[in-house]
Amino acid sequence: MSERRPYRRAQAPDWWARKPYLAYTIRELSGVGVALYGLVLLVGLIALRHGPESFAAYRAMLATPLSLLLHLVLLAAMLWHVVTWFQTMPKTMPKLIVGGVQVPQQRMMRIGWAVAAACSVLLLVCLVHVGGRP
Repeated sequence: MSERRPYRRAQAPDWWARKPYLAYTIRELSGVGVALYGLVLLVGLIALRHGPESFAAYRAMLATPLSLLLHLVLLAAMLWHVVTWFQTMPKTMPKLIVGGVQVPQQRMMRIGWAVAAACSVLLLVCLVHVGGRP
């Protein structure tokens, strides 16, 4: 007796690099940039824990041209990730009904941007207040 096997559609090895999957692939890869920047900050915290000399070396490493280029690339990845996050957010949430009317996706996206901007300004104000400068 032969075993039945499910049908598997042929798929090109570069399916992820074609429309409509390419934008999704780039969005997910931008998450790697976000994680890498988190590691850069973690290394800074570890250097800070090890004393002033270690932290000074960390800051000197951040001032190198290669580090500045890396930070520009990571900033671009972070911005892409944030933009696509706020575009995706209203599409993945359950319908939001306020006063018997569904809140439009554009409004939810604007509210997300406003909250993110307010949190960023609040963080900047806290940094200026505590450290004397950002």
